[in-house]
Amino acid sequence: MALPYPSDMLVVSEHSSAPLAKATLAIQGMTCASCVKAIETALLTLPSVQQSSVAVNLLLGSATLLASPDLCPPSLITETVENAGYDVTSCYYAESLKFTSKAISNDHSSLSIHRVSLSISGMTCESCSSKVENLFKSLQSVIPTTVNVSAATGDAQFDYQSQQGLPSNVMTTGSIADKIRELGFEAHHIKIEKLDDDDHITLNSALDDSGSTTLTTTRLDISGMTCASCVSAIESSLSSLQGIRQVQVNLLAKSGVIVHDPTLIGVRDLITAVEDTGFDVALAPDDALSSRNALQEKIKREEHLLRRRLLFSLVFAIPMFIVSMVMMMMLPKSNPVRAGLMKTIIPGLRIQDVVMFILATPVQFWLARPFYKKAYRAIRYTRTANMETLVALGTSVAYFASLGSIIAAMVRGKDQNDPIGMSSSGVDFFETSVFLVTFINLGKWLEAMAKGKTAETITKLMDLQPETATLVKADETLEEIPASLIQVGDILLVNAGGRIPCDGLLWKGNTTVDEAMITGESLPIQKTERKSKLISASINLSSVIQIKATKVGKDTTLSRIIQLVQDAQASPKAPIEALGDKISGVFVPVVILLALLTFAGWAIAGRFNAFPMDWIPEGETYWIYATLYAVAVLVIACPCALGLASPAAVMVGTGVAAKHGILVKGGGFALEMAKRLDIVVFDKTGTLTTGKPKMTDSWILPMANKTDSDMVLQILGKVEAGSSHPVALAVARGAADLLYGYQGFNEGSKLEESQAAEEENEPQVLQKQFNHVKVAHMREVAGRGLIATLTLGDKLSLAGYGHFRALNVLVGNEKWMQENGAHYPVQASKDDREAELARWQSEGKSVVLCAISPAVSNSKSESQDGSTSIDASSISTGSTCKCELCECIDCNCSTGLGASQVPLIVSQVAVADTARPEAAEVIASLEAQGVETWMLTGDHPTTAQAIAHQLGITNVIAGVLPEDKAAKVKQLQQAGRPKSNSGRSKLLKKLGSHQSSVKLSKALSKTEPEDGVYRQMRPAIVAMVGDGINDSPALAQSNLGISVGSATDIAIEAASIVLLRDTLTDLLVMRDLAKTVVRRIQINFLWAFMYNAVMIPIAAGILVPWNRSAVIGPSWAGLAMAASSVSVVLSSLRLRSYHYRPPKSIRQ
Repeated sequence: MALPYPSDMLVVSEHSSAPLAKATLAIQGMTCASCVKAIETALLTLPSVQQSSVAVNLLLGSATLLASPDLCPPSLITETVENAGYDVTSCYYAESLKFTSKAISNDHSSLSIHRVSLSISGMTCESCSSKVENLFKSLQSVIPTTVNVSAATGDAQFDYQSQQGLPSNVMTTGSIADKIRELGFEAHHIKIEKLDDDDHITLNSALDDSGSTTLTTTRLDISGMTCASCVSAIESSLSSLQGIRQVQVNLLAKSGVIVHDPTLIGVRDLITAVEDTGFDVALAPDDALSSRNALQEKIKREEHLLRRRLLFSLVFAIPMFIVSMVMMMMLPKSNPVRAGLMKTIIPGLRIQDVVMFILATPVQFWLARPFYKKAYRAIRYTRTANMETLVALGTSVAYFASLGSIIAAMVRGKDQNDPIGMSSSGVDFFETSVFLVTFINLGKWLEAMAKGKTAETITKLMDLQPETATLVKADETLEEIPASLIQVGDILLVNAGGRIPCDGLLWKGNTTVDEAMITGESLPIQKTERKSKLISASINLSSVIQIKATKVGKDTTLSRIIQLVQDAQASPKAPIEALGDKISGVFVPVVILLALLTFAGWAIAGRFNAFPMDWIPEGETYWIYATLYAVAVLVIACPCALGLASPAAVMVGTGVAAKHGILVKGGGFALEMAKRLDIVVFDKTGTLTTGKPKMTDSWILPMANKTDSDMVLQILGKVEAGSSHPVALAVARGAADLLYGYQGFNEGSKLEESQAAEEENEPQVLQKQFNHVKVAHMREVAGRGLIATLTLGDKLSLAGYGHFRALNVLVGNEKWMQENGAHYPVQASKDDREAELARWQSEGKSVVLCAISPAVSNSKSESQDGSTSIDASSISTGSTCKCELCECIDCNCSTGLGASQVPLIVSQVAVADTARPEAAEVIASLEAQGVETWMLTGDHPTTAQAIAHQLGITNVIAGVLPEDKAAKVKQLQQAGRPKSNSGRSKLLKKLGSHQSSVKLSKALSKTEPEDGVYRQMRPAIVAMVGDGINDSPALAQSNLGISVGSATDIAIEAASIVLLRDTLTDLLVMRDLAKTVVRRIQINFLWAFMYNAVMIPIAAGILVPWNRSAVIGPSWAGLAMAASSVSVVLSSLRLRSYHYRPPKSIRQ
């Protein structure tokens, strides 16, 4: 299950047109789950705050929320939290905002997503469709990543967000038609529909590989401005630069805020632009992390504060101990010091009383003031009671009961008539409140130090980030710059032994790197190929290299790891955590009630002599005796242990997971789901296989000459190079290899030696390999293939069609060919070709077919050589379109495609993607643990079965389109798991072999709720393991989404757990660690429950009738309470010794 919202996002407020942003607070003073609840309750009262976004982190002392900065400024947030009794040290809104459809769709309370579909006539080429696309993207509230315009079919579609129905000034059928007409086109069949929740997930398929459009906000400190013209000059200078989206300069604050695209313009460029206008400028300190060591400083500051409180407490506690314990109890009555303290100043008031009052009062009203403050504000503003409430009540009862006893004695004077059992001298126990506060401060200090240990993994990760980097300038000179000024595209020099300053690509040289602290990979990794990926903070071990920066600042792998570990507790709570929260919610009122009952019980028993009076210590009365028991009950109860049981274990556990290259985004919920897994569903390509397919077999239709055969390879390669799918790129590489001996990207191709190719990716390089073909139009259909219209540099001769230079091309799987009526020509020997396909598929290979048909003109003439030629003058469409297609044929300029004849299959190839070497062992290990394994793929069933057979997977769902994967995962969840083995047998008998998605769907549709088998089932806990954009809906649908290796950003966003290393073995590590962490959480909760269940009755004196020494005084009760919290944290720290031991089969 994915988090309820991405870590950085931009949505729209229901109260305002201003966007919502993510606010982060640093909070001091939280001690338990009640504190977390109090802060959450307070934050939810603020205007524009999104209810599902509020998350409070107890251990890190932080909170996050989504709100409108205009309606809910940081000052208001700070005031609200401080009114609740806590200190806010910083509050800021997110600097980096991402706009994604997934972010929008998740905030159902304030946003709705609408889809607009329409047909447009008059478009003739990509230039026409680009105009329409730009129009849609410029419209208010449109989600840019969902705009889809096809010049070929004339169809268009986009999605937009709405708060209160349809924005009438923009999104009506009439307004859309008018805007299309202004471009010179006509719009027809305009349909606007609201998407339901399930449709929201599918929006992710429209995103590119990055999954989002990232805009970074940079803050600059600018000096030298004197008037409004200075502001205008700076804003004008910056606004003229490419990549700048928004500029705001504040004269009074002497600062500037610039929203920009970091891939187009970086921080140094901004600084240079401002300096060129004549002003001094510097990068402002980052509010999010005022320094690299912000977390360490916070922990140290908290430890220092609590240590000071403890020391001040000891200043009063030590003299109090000497007076009350040593002098008054250990010294004989004849001792002059004790006798002096017992002297009466006035009737009912002794010197001892005055001394103890003087020592206790500063403690009660100064050192205990934080307890009073938090207790009061919690009750006043949030209507909740917390640990501070119990401490404040306990110390107050002890202090004011002592003061009341003395005042009563002074009023009575020498009157010995004492109907309620009081002596003429007041009986006080001021030492109780002093010792109680001291012991609690001691416990809090120890707890803070222990908490610091839990965050040690994060602080160590922060220490890995280099402070500076060496920039290689254009003239090859070197300059040392702060790491915060690195820009995307910079070439950086990294010396041997140095750390990689940001994510990047190997540009020059080769080396060995140590990625152990980032990915958990213990062995050094060779980096010899140019453009090999390098991870920030990894160590360059062997030689000097140059790297090209690709991700900087908060986008680096290291920064994302730190953020994900910190955000782990902002996830949905596990069932056991929810139980702990419920108990914490009623804990304090119950304890107060128990304390009152304890006091009443002992007081009544004393009044009627129900127990021997010699139980009461000398100098005390039965009502004081009862009060001490009540105070002990108040202070020994420990809600903190309950509140820390899960967060402490999750914090340590996620840190340990990060060391092993596993990022747990979903916190305790994800860990518990991993422990309880019933089914693991694997994507095939890139997950169970290496994701590096190669073309292994090929067939080309026999042609009259080699030129025509090569042209078929040119067509096949050109079309496939237009896709980023691994199989498509493998086919393009294979076609280039057959034509030119192309050996792959960065592996010796002559084209790669050119300087221009350095700035391109592999698809761009491959496109240039096929320069005899030009693309007029291309469209990719997910799960099927591609359709394109091409123009050829040379005529292609095809039996039955003659010679032509313009053609339509279909490339994809068998289903795609069937849907478009493609067939084999007579000379291809259909039976042989189909047998060839079956053989390839049985070997676990994916097959790709290519079919072509000429794009025929309505006005054509035969040239002297018999080829079909086009008379351009005969085209009378009334359009001025000059696209390449129109120069060859009469396309009527309404569809963008010429009339097409029946496509003929001219080529078919096989692509093999080898299974991961560890996959079979991982599958076997999961099955041995009782976890079912499934394969879910869009590949042909025969191919999928072959790979599954190699890996030992018996459950296969094949031929599934990307948009249907989430539905299949949902079906597996609904099918459930039997509550008994007999129920499982009945279910398997009913559902059959599960060898295809069709059988599964039919079987599940017959399993009705009233079915006896169904009633024996419970919902299945399903994990989905994938790495691509098309897996993201299934990742979000599953109980536990897991992305593997170099997954796309959107797959990572949808997943609850991210495996950094490109190995499935980490699945076993993740599951084993999850079991260990959940077991530790359970132990912590058990200890917290047992502590309170045992210690509260003991503090109430339940054992005294059998053992008079079984008494816990209030002071020792306070120490016990603090010790219980420390013990929970120390218990969690044991997770740091975790070491995974793989199964013997994998170890070998």
